[in-house]
Amino acid sequence: MRSVDNEQKTQLKTYAIFNGTSEENALKHFYRLGGNDAKPLWSGTVYAEWHDVMPYMADVSDHAAFLNWEQQEAPDDWGIIITTEDTFENVFKHFRSLTQVWMPASGHAFFRFYDPRFSLNVAQYCNDEQRSDLMGPCICWNAKKRSVTNTTPTPFLNEKPFPWWDVPKDVIEKMSLDKSVLAMNLVKGLAGEREDIYLSYPEKILEYKATRFVNRYSGDDQSYLANFIIQLEKEQQRLGYTR
Repeated sequence: MRSVDNEQKTQLKTYAIFNGTSEENALKHFYRLGGNDAKPLWSGTVYAEWHDVMPYMADVSDHAAFLNWEQQEAPDDWGIIITTEDTFENVFKHFRSLTQVWMPASGHAFFRFYDPRFSLNVAQYCNDEQRSDLMGPCICWNAKKRSVTNTTPTPFLNEKPFPWWDVPKDVIEKMSLDKSVLAMNLVKGLAGEREDIYLSYPEKILEYKATRFVNRYSGDDQSYLANFIIQLEKEQQRLGYTR
C-alpha cells in the first residue's frame, strides 16, 4: 500500500460510472457531448443482459464538456466520477467485482456503487482500512461537488469473484441513522414492492414524501416501508388519485 500524500503521482485518469437506474440518462448526454466507448459494467457476468438497469463506465479524462455538464446540470443520482492512477481495465474489473457484497447477517445484495447517494455514504462511513479495501485502486469517488478520498489506494492484482467485500456492521449502523439514506431506500423499496404506487408519482415527489416521512416517523425500523406504503395508499384514496 502507498500513501498518495507522500508519493509523486503519475498523471491521474478520470473515469465516469453511469447509473442505469437514474431517471436522467447521463449516458445519453455523454454521447451527445461527443463521448464514446462506454462499456457495460456487468459484461462477463450473469447480469450481462440486464440492459435496462446496466451501469456503464467510460474514460472522461479529456472530456471537459461532459465534466462541465456533470457539475452544472446532472441530477444527484446520475453516477460517479473516479480519479485514479490505474488503467481503465483494472478499475473496470474492480467495480465489476463489487456487483454484489456481503451484508451483515443478511446474505449478499447488489451494491449500488453507481448511485452516489448510496455509495459515497458507504465509503465515507468506512474507516481508512475499510475504505482502502472498498475503493481499491481509486483515489477519489465524487459526484456533484461531493467527494470521498482514499488515502491508501491498493494496487489492482486480480479480479475477485463477487461477492467478496463484507459491508462493515458499523457502517450499516451509521447509515441507519442517516435520514437521506433511509428516504432513498424507501423510494427504492417502494419501486420493488408496489410498482403501481411508485409509478403514480414523479420520483422527485416521492423523494420529498419519503424524506418528510422518515423525519416524522418514530416506529420500528423494520416497518418503515410498510407504513410508508400505507400512508401513500391513504393519500391516494383521499385524493382519488389515479395515474
